[in-house]
Amino acid sequence: MLNEDLIPLLNKAYFFLKFRPRSEKEVRDYLYKKVSTTHWSRDAADIIVEKLKSQLLVDDVKFVDWFVRQRTALKPKSQRLLTRELKQKGIADELIEKHFSSNALNEDSLAFKILEKRWVRFKGLDSRKRYEKAARFLMSRGFSYEICKKSIEKLESGD
Repeated sequence: MLNEDLIPLLNKAYFFLKFRPRSEKEVRDYLYKKVSTTHWSRDAADIIVEKLKSQLLVDDVKFVDWFVRQRTALKPKSQRLLTRELKQKGIADELIEKHFSSNALNEDSLAFKILEKRWVRFKGLDSRKRYEKAARFLMSRGFSYEICKKSIEKLESGD
């Protein structure tokens, strides 16, 4: 049973989780920030995190799956960049590797798909400038030069 004194802190955590799924580290950091200005301790925040985990509201495995699906659908990036973002959110390397080993991204088709949407902007440029801008765009999304080159050549031949 949860101490009645911790209920307001639990409600803050529920509010934080209301908008989107969060990693355990995100919730813990949020609660640590809240307890620094109140009478609660870091131990209280840890109790709340454990309570949320027992309620299955904080689950890093589900978070990784959700995060990768969201990023792939809304703002596609390479697996390398997704891995870096997940690490920044406190996800363990083993969880990331496990996810990508069972749900491999097809980076070739992903790069082609996002470049295809952006291609209209580059069409009016001379071929060298178009190539540079397209490659820079894809590389900023974390794709390797080889994948960028393949996607650009595929679109160039489709003109």
